[in-house]
Amino acid sequence: MKSVLTNQDDERFLKLVDELDQGYYELIGDELSKYEKYNEFKQHHTVILALDSDKPIACASYRVCSENSIEFKRVYVKKEYRKKGIAYDLIKQLEGSLDADYRYSFIVTGKHNHAAIKLYEKLNYEEIPKFGQFKDDETVICMKKEF
Repeated sequence: MKSVLTNQDDERFLKLVDELDQGYYELIGDELSKYEKYNEFKQHHTVILALDSDKPIACASYRVCSENSIEFKRVYVKKEYRKKGIAYDLIKQLEGSLDADYRYSFIVTGKHNHAAIKLYEKLNYEEIPKFGQFKDDETVICMKKEF
């Protein structure tokens, strides 16, 4: 298994994001539509892909929020590759590639997405008050990590 850095325009990444969205749609249905604008790729995203024999099996990305913070987004591992530490490794690789000016990282996830919450806690993220469009959203939690 190898990983490659790319961006939000990579077709392999976009196919994985489609699978991620389909999984969310199956879980929460039409409620997913309220997050569409938030999940658009209007700004640059640095993307890392995990490949198994050149087949994309997992991804993670981040976007710059401010001069000293980023937000991780679109973390996904295909079902048959889960529970092998792949998402953890991808996020650690992305964190390791960050410029030293970045002091904080944010993640927003569903409050019932226990596997993701456990992953982010293992990566030393802590729950914080909801911010921005999520301030009154009872379906999500916001997390933050200081570097």
